[in-house]
Amino acid sequence: MRRLELMGPPGVGKTTLLGPLQAEWKRRGVLSASPRWLPLWAAHERQATGALRRRIETALYARKGLQRWMRAKLEKEMVRHEFRSLREADAPWPEFLRLALTRGGEPSESEALTLERMQSFIGSVALASATDRLPGNAWIPFDEGLAQRAISLGLGAPREQVQAYLECMPAPQALVLLTAPPEAINERLRQRNPNVTRFHEMVEPAIEMTETAASICAGRGIPIVQLDAREPPEKSARDLVDNLMKLRQ
Repeated sequence: MRRLELMGPPGVGKTTLLGPLQAEWKRRGVLSASPRWLPLWAAHERQATGALRRRIETALYARKGLQRWMRAKLEKEMVRHEFRSLREADAPWPEFLRLALTRGGEPSESEALTLERMQSFIGSVALASATDRLPGNAWIPFDEGLAQRAISLGLGAPREQVQAYLECMPAPQALVLLTAPPEAINERLRQRNPNVTRFHEMVEPAIEMTETAASICAGRGIPIVQLDAREPPEKSARDLVDNLMKLRQ
């Protein structure tokens, strides 16, 4: 599978882009899928499931109600299996996981919030590991992938720690850098939830951290597609697919 990660400050529009991006891939006949299918595919690969059972389970999983029921169990199994495999994984995984655990954090940050973020990161690691390991050429896009973790990490950690994290991060096939001026992002945040203001003060530091992260990843040779988040999502999706198709040539 081909891992595509979106990166940018909170509120820039990463999640908003996913729907139009999947629609554009489908329109052009490009293989792609949502990360929510990975737990099922990982289970099929792990259990060497036969073709008939795969078809039946895939049909059941495609139903939203059944998917919610099946996915919780399959995700737990996937996380256990992927981390069991990562115990013996080759570089860069061991050093990357060590650095991921050594986060700075703000002094005022509660232990509960730290653990909540770590739980989210554990899921991101399992999904990235499964994507990189499973066969196939389908694009799997992530709006909260391993690179995006560096943005939240960087807001409370020494810069050298964040750089070390990015330099040994298992590389995706491509990164999408979503950019917009601070005032445009803050306006999006206000429209999304006028009563929540805690993200506004994070916008400018996150923009700076995003630019630093993109520079480090580019230095590693990871392909980066930069998009202006002020453009309509449908246009951004077309531009992104155009660039990704060039990467494969």
